Amino acid sequence: MKRYLLFFFLMLLLLAGISGGLYWSSAQIPDFYQEALREQAEPEVRQEEAKEFVQRSMRIVNDVRNHEPLWSQEFSEQQVNAWLAEELHQKYDEWVPDGVSDPRIRFEKNQVELGFHLTLPKWSGIISLKFKPWLMKENRLVLELEQARAGLVPIPIDEAITELIQEARKEGWFIEWGQSNGNDALIVYLDRRKPELPELTTLAVETGVFRIAGKTESETQ
Repeated sequence: MKRYLLFFFLMLLLLAGISGGLYWSSAQIPDFYQEALREQAEPEVRQEEAKEFVQRSMRIVNDVRNHEPLWSQEFSEQQVNAWLAEELHQKYDEWVPDGVSDPRIRFEKNQVELGFHLTLPKWSGIISLKFKPWLMKENRLVLELEQARAGLVPIPIDEAITELIQEARKEGWFIEWGQSNGNDALIVYLDRRKPELPELTTLAVETGVFRIAGKTESETQ
């Protein structure tokens, strides 16, 4: 009897250790997210970088509106993170899901890491996603998901992706959910079946930098 009690006690300790380890792992903060928060500039500098991000975005919009044959733009990691810190919640809070705060990104070679703080009734921590964006063809954007984690713990995101696709389709976007290189992948049809929209022809992610380019059809063609 004592042996069974000892075995039962040891199993309880093991399960408690596993549960504690999982909770500890889920509460950890990814290195890139810590670095993004630690390296962020002073408020005045962030505001200037956020302004530069908006200006570069508007140049693309103006080039498309003016039917420029070719257009391109480059965004730095610092500019994007500054905009996320300074303007996302202030000006576009209705776009942000409940419980999500402080999103940050990191650009690496052919890869993007996105992290944000998520607050739920029974859990609070950092969700991080690692994905590879690339163009299957013009205006066919593939987001190849390589990793999704809560802290250091891998998490499934099928349900969240399904809801995202449903909501996007309600807004007129055409999105598919499939596989690419053994990873889950979203395929986004950027033209939404509207041939008059500009074509995205280039997408490149380098360390610290994101570049896009495209072309706009002339009205006379």
